[in-house]
Formats: sequence, structure tokens, C-alpha cells
Amino acid sequence: MKIALLGAAGFVGRTAARELSARPEIRELLLVDYNIREAKRFAKSLSPKCLYAMADVGKPAELARLLEGVTGVANAVGPCTEYEKGILLTCAERKVPVASIGDGTLSGPDAREIHDAFLRAGVAAVSGCGMMPGWTELLSACFLTGNGRAGAETPGAARGRYLFCSLDRFGGYAFFRRVAKDAGEPGPAPPGSPAGSYFRMGEDLFGLPPGRPANLYRMLRRGLGPLGAVGMELSAAFLFWLRGFLAAAEGTPAAVAGAWSPGETAGAAAAVSDPEGRLTGALLAETVLRLASGVLKGKGLLPIPEAIGREEAERLAASCGGKIRVMGPSGG
Repeated sequence: MKIALLGAAGFVGRTAARELSARPEIRELLLVDYNIREAKRFAKSLSPKCLYAMADVGKPAELARLLEGVTGVANAVGPCTEYEKGILLTCAERKVPVASIGDGTLSGPDAREIHDAFLRAGVAAVSGCGMMPGWTELLSACFLTGNGRAGAETPGAARGRYLFCSLDRFGGYAFFRRVAKDAGEPGPAPPGSPAGSYFRMGEDLFGLPPGRPANLYRMLRRGLGPLGAVGMELSAAFLFWLRGFLAAAEGTPAAVAGAWSPGETAGAAAAVSDPEGRLTGALLAETVLRLASGVLKGKGLLPIPEAIGREEAERLAASCGGKIRVMGPSGG
């Protein structure tokens, strides 16, 4: 197989590149990034099978020229609101399957347009190969059921999702922009979640470790939030620049993704820990390999649980030093 990895020099791209370069079934791994110097340096440090290329993947013609002979594309380019739809449609036009990091930004009409394009192409695509969405959808579909019992194989009815992260070890600049833009007022701690402060992010919750990380985020929101879009951009920049000073307590994982489904008297919940911040890249890598190898028989835009099942999720978590924890109505 020949895989093209877009955004290879970014936070998720680097993790996915390490995962993919270690897989013997990949003959060539093309690392694509606008920062060609970094992509070249990174490719040479990984493996002789790694090639590199410069492209502005937001321009369909530049992306299309890279897809000749490619059996699968892994997209780690952000922010998704600006790039994901165009990348997916270009891959569909070239009949190349693609796994995309996604962040829940595809609207209903956009998702239908992309689904139809891949149906016509006769290949599949998967969006939302991250932590939330991504791992939260796997937890809901593979480990929760609608009545609150844990451990079932059928899709559940999780009514809540959260992402907890240590800002010093998780996320690139596009992620910080999303956090600064979407996370807002304080919210309740989700069931079974790590200790910390939680903020509402639409219908979801975003958590930070207690102490300096949560306090700084709160201060930036109060001080720069009234400035609107400019304030949010400044908040993202400050968080990114100061990330080295935002270390959490020893033993705090880089990230935790969780989902819960209320039952009749108490909810069931599931969470996956990500000690080193590798789970997003590992999920993206595994999904593109399953798409490119032809293991998946579906066509169109597929939900992530159709690409990755319970066994694969457990194996991926374990390979990254993580653990999936399922809590029933009793909380155990």
C-alpha cells in the first residue's frame, strides 16, 4: 500500500506517521505538509519508506496531483471547518478512500454531499477519527447500550460526551483554536471523569486539570472573550505559547475521552485514557489501513464504529498504553 498522510508535521500527523511507518504492509508513506522543511526532516528521521511533499491541500489541484498511485489518504489537517470538506471531495473525485481526523464540523447537507460523492466513486471515507468525535463514538457504540448496561456490541444511546486533556501534552494549534472558540461556561463533572474543571462545549463537555491549567483558561475567557473573534484567536495563541507552563500533576493522562448513557436510575459510562497523547493518531492510522486494504466493504461516508469494532478499539487502546474503563449503573 501507498498511504498519503496530510498534515504530517502537526500534532496528530506526527503520531499517525509513526504508527503507519512501522506497519510492514505499507510500501510507501508520503508525508505531506505545507512546512516542507519540517516534513523532510521528519520523513528522514522515521524510515526509508517515508517520502515527503509540499502542498496546500486546501487547493484541490495541488492535492489531486499527489494522489496518483495512492491507495489511501489519512487527513490530519486542521482546522477542519476550513479544509475537511474540500479534501474529502477531492479524494472522492480521484476514487481514493480517506480517513479524516474531523471534529464534528460537517453539516447535514455537507455530509450527504460527501456521502453521495463516495458512493458514486465506489469507495469509502470515514470522518471523525479523533478523540471527540472518534473515541467517544466508539465508546458509545461498542461499550454502552441505551438501557444503561455496559459491555454490549450494539450501538448505544450515549447522551453525553466529554474530552479531558492536559494542555501541555495534547493538541496542536488548530485544537487550541477550537477550544478557545467553542468551550464556554462551567459545567458539571461527567460520571467517572478525571478530577478537574469542566466547561460546556455545545452539548459536550471539555475538561482541564485543576490548578493552573483551568485557572489560566478561565482567566483568558474572562479577559479576552469580550473581544469576540479576535479575543478567541488571542486566547488560542496564549494557550499554545504557554503550554509548557500548564503541566498537570504527575500521573495525569494526556487525554481522556468519555461517554455516558443515563439509565432508569443511574447512568452507565465508558472512558478511555490516553497516557501519552497517541490515541488520536493511532485511530486515524488504523482506520486508513482498514479502508485502503479493502477490509471494509461499505461505500460512502461511514461512521467510525463501522470501521473499528470493540476488539479493535481495545487493542488500539492497549497498544498506546491506554485503558478502556466501563462503569455500570452501580458506578463500578
